Amino acid sequence: MSEKKLRDSLDNENKRYSESKLKNIFQHPIIVISSIAVIGLIIRFGIFPYEIPFTLDSLDYFSYAVLTSQLGEFPDNVALVNNGWPGFISIFFSILNSDNFFDYVHLQRVLTIVISVITIVPVYLLSKQFFPRSFAYIAASLFVLDPRIINNSISGGNYPFYIFLITLAVFMFLSKNNKIIYLSFGILALTSIIRYEGLILLIPFFIMFFFRIRGQKNIIFKYFLVISIVILVLLPIMYL
Repeated sequence: MSEKKLRDSLDNENKRYSESKLKNIFQHPIIVISSIAVIGLIIRFGIFPYEIPFTLDSLDYFSYAVLTSQLGEFPDNVALVNNGWPGFISIFFSILNSDNFFDYVHLQRVLTIVISVITIVPVYLLSKQFFPRSFAYIAASLFVLDPRIINNSISGGNYPFYIFLITLAVFMFLSKNNKIIYLSFGILALTSIIRYEGLILLIPFFIMFFFRIRGQKNIIFKYFLVISIVILVLLPIMYL
């Protein structure tokens, strides 16, 4: 065998080995999704606005969260409709013991960044139900690299948490396990605490649930069950 043919043979062998190795990597979703998440985190922390305070709605959520963490309960003299997100933040604020104002600002932004990035998990799982695994990877990548998603994730607002819960609720609703389907209504009810627009999503979910259980036994009981789950989740905030 000539030297040229030997070199070509080795090149082809190396190429096949590289392709096989790359294919094996793509067969492990944890590795791929983790890599996508790391890239998303690097981009977000690369443009992290360290010296810029909150404005508009994010400032309202921040102030409400600080007050809640100090009082140990929701303040009754402050009217804020979407108090689910600042209530969630206040848990972390109460743990953080700092006199630096920006430490709390940074913590709120870090929370939105982390939640925004981990949303690729339900996005991937949801996409995989309709498309091949490779397209599900692309969907997760497009989500985490979208400029508007990135901008929302560093704003400290409630959109990242809202999007995460909606995506998770849709994925769980498509499950074949009835318990998970019922749980999806609880998750959906939580979205309306984060943003009140989530209440509108209950309508299509109830309609789709009717078509899913049509022809099954105990339809009335199952509808009563999902309605009860939604009410139980919303009842504390409704009372407040």
